[in-house]
Amino acid sequence: MLFYPSVRDHGVALCERAGYDVTVRDDSRGPPALATPTDDAIGLVDRANPQPVAIEPLTEADVGPSGLVPRFVDAVQEDRDCLFVVPSTEEMGTTLTQVVATVLGDPACLAADGPDGRQFYSGPDRVPLSDGTYACARAPADDLQWREVRVDGGRPRLELGVGTEVVAVLEHVDSLADAGRHAFQHAYRRADDGQFEVTEGDEVVARFPGPTAMRRGGYPPVPMPLVPEHLFPAGGDRSRWAVCQPDGGADVLTAAGLAAWD
Repeated sequence: MLFYPSVRDHGVALCERAGYDVTVRDDSRGPPALATPTDDAIGLVDRANPQPVAIEPLTEADVGPSGLVPRFVDAVQEDRDCLFVVPSTEEMGTTLTQVVATVLGDPACLAADGPDGRQFYSGPDRVPLSDGTYACARAPADDLQWREVRVDGGRPRLELGVGTEVVAVLEHVDSLADAGRHAFQHAYRRADDGQFEVTEGDEVVARFPGPTAMRRGGYPPVPMPLVPEHLFPAGGDRSRWAVCQPDGGADVLTAAGLAAWD
């Protein structure tokens, strides 16, 4: 896991000053540091109710929905608060802090939540299809947007759009668990020779050596939307996060606002 040691160490120092015992970890499958409250600890999210804290140092590349939400979900699943620490690079630190708060704040882990349905952030995973292929689209990856659309009194359907154009439709968000090949115009698979074949219907329309070449060739894989109820445990508290930066002293930003953690 790539991070700046000074960024991690700021989170460690904050937790220790707030009365936590901190263990720095080398296991790349979890947070780089874990903080356990002592009897005198001050809670990160709830000052009167200290909980274990996952310390998650970030690089600039991590500060976005696909980097933040999976880390936060892991913390909530383990019944921990999550302290994100962003680098302070000139004036960028404050901007990165604001991005974290925007992604994790209200509406929690959603791009938007309105009367007509929700808009979802794109995650790091891809959309598998019922025939063993994966969905891709003939559109720039950054332009793809998953959104719900209400059409009657039932559950909102799920649409993948590029601007006002709809490129895929699913019955609802739970349909992502078994998405039919028919829902997407394009899909891709890895052929026996290692090449990535893009198909339209039953026809192979393009071949690439890998996903990077697919993106450059105009067929990016479709990202799985980050649907909160698919990620968080039932009843999981989505406010159990905070963010800080090394040049911010003891200040941490939580869902309740900015305050010194001491």
